[in-house]
Amino acid sequence: MNVKKIKAFTLAEVLVTLMIIGVIAAMTIPTLNQNTKNNEMVAGCLKAYSTLSQAVERMKPDYGPIGFGTKWNDEEVFWKGQNKDYQEGFAHEFNTVKVCGKNEKGCNWEGIPKYLNGSAYSRSYDAYNYNLIANDGMTYNYSKGDCSSEKGMSADRLKRAMGRFIVDVNGNKGPNRFGYDLYFFCLIKGEGVIPAGADNNSAGCVKGGTGIDCAAKVIREKKIDIK
Repeated sequence: MNVKKIKAFTLAEVLVTLMIIGVIAAMTIPTLNQNTKNNEMVAGCLKAYSTLSQAVERMKPDYGPIGFGTKWNDEEVFWKGQNKDYQEGFAHEFNTVKVCGKNEKGCNWEGIPKYLNGSAYSRSYDAYNYNLIANDGMTYNYSKGDCSSEKGMSADRLKRAMGRFIVDVNGNKGPNRFGYDLYFFCLIKGEGVIPAGADNNSAGCVKGGTGIDCAAKVIREKKIDIK
């Protein structure tokens, strides 16, 4: 009677295979995780731009054409409404967890944000100007003026700049770095919300750069691609 022999893997072969799988996993999983996080930040930047633009558009029936009239140019009225009771104005256009007036704490994470290159930004903005926490976890910071040249705007737009927004698209989760989870947008008279970098092709959105003007590049390319 002939007995058919069945070939099988030895224990050593199984262990070697598992080791190879483990090495491949160790090499690829961090990249996949980072890609997932990057995609989340991109989605947040796109959402922030849309949310800001829609909020400002909805203000026009009460405030008039963007930038024309005292309601737009008085930062407290812009934020709180004509009667400063939040029944109109920018903050009224959001579903919020919390709203903070000028220089009130509690609507943003504490600490100093970072530039894209890792160095510290000039100030903490937890208690700087106006802040709110939206119900999706994003935080919005508004300052009258402050749309300066590093935001990547043309000279014409800078002349018409009324204010700027910083949006933290993942709230207090970190790393709180411009060009990744923090993005600048400018409010331009006669136009509306314009992403930083719109007029200089996001020149500072590179390795070693500040990341201040990354918003337009991320929105345009729908990815985070720092070279």
